[in-house]
Amino acid sequence: MSAFSTRTSRRKLPRSQRIRWTKLARGRALGYRRSSNDAGTWYVRVYTGRKPSPYQIQSFATADDLVPSDGSAVLTYGEATKEALAWDYHGRQRGQVHTVGEVVAQYLAWYQEHRKDYQRRSQLFRANVLPLIGQLELTKLSARELRSWHEALARSPAKLRGGQTRPARTEEQRRARKVTANRALSALKAALNRAWGDGLITGERAWDKVKPFRDVEASRLRYLDGNELRRLVNTCEGDFRLLVRAAIYTGARYSEICALEARDVNIDAKVVSIAKSKSGLPRNIFLGVEALRFFERLTVGVSPRSRLFKRADGLPWGRNHQSRRMAKACRDAEIDPPVGFHQLRHTYASEYLMNGGSLVALAKQLGHSTTRMVERHYGHLADSWRAEEADLYAPRLGLDDGADVASMQLRR
Repeated sequence: MSAFSTRTSRRKLPRSQRIRWTKLARGRALGYRRSSNDAGTWYVRVYTGRKPSPYQIQSFATADDLVPSDGSAVLTYGEATKEALAWDYHGRQRGQVHTVGEVVAQYLAWYQEHRKDYQRRSQLFRANVLPLIGQLELTKLSARELRSWHEALARSPAKLRGGQTRPARTEEQRRARKVTANRALSALKAALNRAWGDGLITGERAWDKVKPFRDVEASRLRYLDGNELRRLVNTCEGDFRLLVRAAIYTGARYSEICALEARDVNIDAKVVSIAKSKSGLPRNIFLGVEALRFFERLTVGVSPRSRLFKRADGLPWGRNHQSRRMAKACRDAEIDPPVGFHQLRHTYASEYLMNGGSLVALAKQLGHSTTRMVERHYGHLADSWRAEEADLYAPRLGLDDGADVASMQLRR
């Protein structure tokens, strides 16, 4: 839902995901919408009597389902009630925002409706932005403040599961913290840019002056060679083995593979269609000979709307269901260091280039709009063609190198 939408909540959503309203006063209600894998969102609804929609609806904060309240972007029920009662729709509908946390809340409300990786983006804000500068007033938002936050974030310990932290002691750990700080900065800039473009923020764009850390992105990613791939596939159990093979054959993300239906496979065109990728756009993945036979067997006699990949119990694969299975498969296959499921995507890209594929074609297969990402991570693997072309096209003089060497020796 847009931050200033006047639509009602009766959209085509599962009942559990619709906004549940609690009346606070005459013409005013507090709403809560649950997310299946993330914290809920607080909404306020005010009756205005205006046509065509008599209600003004606004999302204003995240519920404290997963992290404690910070009094601004993350609120308890009591705090959300006070905020909803005090909310002035006459002022807010003109687009006033006062803190970084409010900008983030409105951005995430938009992001949830228009992008696919909402869970990851929301977690990035909750872990690295809101606790540190969520309450920072926009009037005090300066390049100096943002640069200080960005640098402090890079020096801070990494947050682990279970509430534990790990200080950055090695060079690799320090590099990883800078990567996280850069991602948080990029996400915050996106939120501020959207608010500025919508007229919610006026004045100087201080965040443009804050630059990310340079030369911290890992240039080479872990991928499996042919022997490791065969060992991995052979140790996987039936239902998970199909999932792993699909990842190796297509380079698709875990969530994209899990969502595939029989109708998404066109055997005649040799294509697997991804209806909605991470960028929100569809794409076609062209299949090799072995991959085509694999998907042809999977789709024979299957209803077009049926999921291609299901667990052994008949249920669909869900978020993180692959993690333990992948760790076990790596142990059984004696793959050291072990890899996660996403490394199968890197393996596909690496094999594609080493077998002679181009960077442009690979970018389209993976769903990237440009070759920038594939050049950064896989460009070194695409250099084999340069050696081959050097043999064919480099200048030739037709001289005997031995004769030149002998002549030089005689002159001495």
